[in-house]
Amino acid sequence: MHVTRRALGALAIPLLTATALAGCGSDKAGTTSSSSSSSSSSSSTTTEAAPPAAAELFDQARKTALAADSAHITGSVKNDGQPMTIDLAGTTDGTNQTLELGVGKGAKATILTVGGKYYLLGNDEFWTSQISADAAKLLGGKYVRMPATEAKELGDMTIKSLLTDLFDDKEMQKALKSTDAKVTKSTYDGAAAYSIADKGGKANGELLVSADGKATMFKIVGPDKGDTGTLEFSEWNSVAKVAAPDPGKVINLPK
Repeated sequence: MHVTRRALGALAIPLLTATALAGCGSDKAGTTSSSSSSSSSSSSTTTEAAPPAAAELFDQARKTALAADSAHITGSVKNDGQPMTIDLAGTTDGTNQTLELGVGKGAKATILTVGGKYYLLGNDEFWTSQISADAAKLLGGKYVRMPATEAKELGDMTIKSLLTDLFDDKEMQKALKSTDAKVTKSTYDGAAAYSIADKGGKANGELLVSADGKATMFKIVGPDKGDTGTLEFSEWNSVAKVAAPDPGKVINLPK
């Protein structure tokens, strides 16, 4: 049965797309209205510390993220107009994690990685679209144990690899590490944060990090135009371990 390879190949698209979410293209339209407001506030008797430089925040965010033991990433994106979702939580090295990928209006597949073994759980829409309605009836509610040869295709689907791809993205670095990138104070879920955007403004994409000196990643928002989306980050270093599914609910594929 080769359904696993074909199915995961299709569902891996959100991960590949997510690495380009922060590919913020430069925009001809740039606002300079902040100059007038800064001059009017300069006469204030209290001086508020300026935010760190964008490059400094970017590098600190990378350092903090890649040093984490675990995290939780959720997001949504469009690929050729088709909605896709990702929900990835677990150890950053991928040895213990749960990955849920959604495509279209209803198809979802969840891959558990526990103890060097991979388990695939698909909903009815997923199995129907990949095999048939009869297969959906047979495999519904069951975890398909994936052979090692098939599981190799999941090797790069880890939090650390996703983070590495994001921070190594040349367009992201060009936009968010440049001297004219904009850093403004913001909030995220009640916490003080810094917003980093390229010179064209948040419409071209935005990275939100904590304002506590660690630059912990909160959120990445892609440009307003095109097939982009949003990734949100939480539970840094605090994700609970995933247990293997009940053996009675596991189906082993023929080798």
